[in-house]
Amino acid sequence: MSFDLDKAIKGRVWKFGDSVETDAINPYYLYPTMDELKQHTMEVYRPEFPKEVKAGDIIVAGRNFGCGSSRPGLVLREVGVAAIIVETVSRLFMRNSVARAMPIFMAPGVTDIVKDGETLEVDYPNGKVTNPASGKSVAIRKFPPMIERIVKAGGLPEFAYQRYLNEKSA
Repeated sequence: MSFDLDKAIKGRVWKFGDSVETDAINPYYLYPTMDELKQHTMEVYRPEFPKEVKAGDIIVAGRNFGCGSSRPGLVLREVGVAAIIVETVSRLFMRNSVARAMPIFMAPGVTDIVKDGETLEVDYPNGKVTNPASGKSVAIRKFPPMIERIVKAGGLPEFAYQRYLNEKSA
């Protein structure tokens, strides 16, 4: 499952603070199946999140999102999160997100333009995130071209497989 970098994403915001840990995003040491993870993701920070998150919602967070261990955040996509917009993200979480084509973007200043429950629009092609209610926007940091190709392929395994097929047919 991948997301389309060429299309805008619009959704309701769930706002979190700084240093959201992977243990809270993906507490697999307590809940080993995806069904259990979906019932408990992010509940350490927002107990209502797993019960109330809806398909198309957007997570907005401060600095150092995804800090901690090497746990991937695929459970967020499984509960319907359409995008994660953060001030900054841990390098390892960003690498894991790109490898699985998770929709995560860095947009310094994003926490200043939106409140919890408001709507946010992510326009990657034009490089901005906008709060339609206030008209305020901030820039998105664009991915390097190679990362864009990986994301558009659906993740690193899919990208590698496509390269293999292309080389095989050449």
